[in-house]
Amino acid sequence: IRTRKGTTHIPENLIPTDIPATWGAMEKLYDSGKARAIGVSNFTCKKMEDLLAVARVPPAVNQVECHLIWQQAKLRELCQSRGVHLSVSSLQTLYSLRILVIAHMDVSSNEICLDTSI
Repeated sequence: IRTRKGTTHIPENLIPTDIPATWGAMEKLYDSGKARAIGVSNFTCKKMEDLLAVARVPPAVNQVECHLIWQQAKLRELCQSRGVHLSVSSLQTLYSLRILVIAHMDVSSNEICLDTSI
């Protein structure tokens, strides 16, 4: 989110994000050596395509929610075709697996944790 300078995080103070300007600042950090890689989180196909159209340095990674229930095939294909690593939080994935297994089988979450070697 982005807020007006010197204000609090309430809806009235929110202003539209400026992804190209923010990415440009991140590219400067990359160029200076202060960041070895730069990436994004929760970018949809649309946001990723918009960013790639203006980025001089493409994002190294896009961290998203992706699991059996929500596989995000189009986003995975886009990221793969453009050389952007798609990173998935293991906790999100394991949580989704637990819901899926518990919903379809008569097992406890402890049994699931043991089965996945957590």
